[in-house]
Amino acid sequence: MTHQTGLPAWKMSRWRRRLPAGTLLRWVLAILIAVVAVFPIWWMVNVVFAEPGTPVSINPRLYPTSIEAGLSKIVRILRETEYLHAYYISLAYTLLTMAGVLIVGSMAAFEFALFEFPGKRILLAVVMLSLMVPTAVTLIPTYLLTASLGWLNTMQGLVVPGLASAFGLFMLIQFMRTIPRDVLDAASIDGATHFQVYRYIALPLSSNALVTLAILSFMRTWANFIWPLVVAPKPQIYTVSQVVGLFNAPFSHVTVDVVMTANLLAALPPLIFFLVFQRKIVEGIAMAGAKG
Repeated sequence: MTHQTGLPAWKMSRWRRRLPAGTLLRWVLAILIAVVAVFPIWWMVNVVFAEPGTPVSINPRLYPTSIEAGLSKIVRILRETEYLHAYYISLAYTLLTMAGVLIVGSMAAFEFALFEFPGKRILLAVVMLSLMVPTAVTLIPTYLLTASLGWLNTMQGLVVPGLASAFGLFMLIQFMRTIPRDVLDAASIDGATHFQVYRYIALPLSSNALVTLAILSFMRTWANFIWPLVVAPKPQIYTVSQVVGLFNAPFSHVTVDVVMTANLLAALPPLIFFLVFQRKIVEGIAMAGAKG
């Protein structure tokens, strides 16, 4: 007996057994979500790598039509604007914040996860409660404190307020709680100091969590727009997000393809960072969920 598709009935039944309806539905949903997530980026690339003045709404296209035109737009922005300087500021801001989050978060998590001290539960509860406080609520108090320290339009004003991450502390605590106590005791018996136990035992065993936190911190800090806008209004310390905001301003009189080029340049570092380390992100978050 042959099915309408031309395949024998026994082959169709075996194919259905191998691909249940639930699995097929999950694949369809995953493909739809991927298309929705990737299409805006692909559309931006198509607009950038097209001849200037080509109306996108009248002549829509799903592929780049002029690589040379796109490269000339990129070179023009890098030469005629302060984009490279903004790249330098953003990289310094992002890398310093990422390093600070890892150092402060790992040290705090080491104490919270593996040792007892007075007020530990209360302090941890306060930190966890801070996760539910919107950023907008703390924006003005943090700005006033930064201004009172004289840190406006400075790198420390950008970096220092973002060094304490409640989410990073929570994730690292979940990892470090799984470190066997016997390992710590053995290191102490062998003469290791408290800091050496942290440096040579806790950190290596929490490497997956640290890599995951570093990646998430990089992406969050690079895309941060509100805090640099508030604390660093001088053009000399503009970040990439602020420069892109100038291109997107209502009265900038910049064509759509140039705006898209500026947005593409801003999106490249976090996109590359994510593509290179995406496996670590999935592994780290999965392990955090399993250990939590």
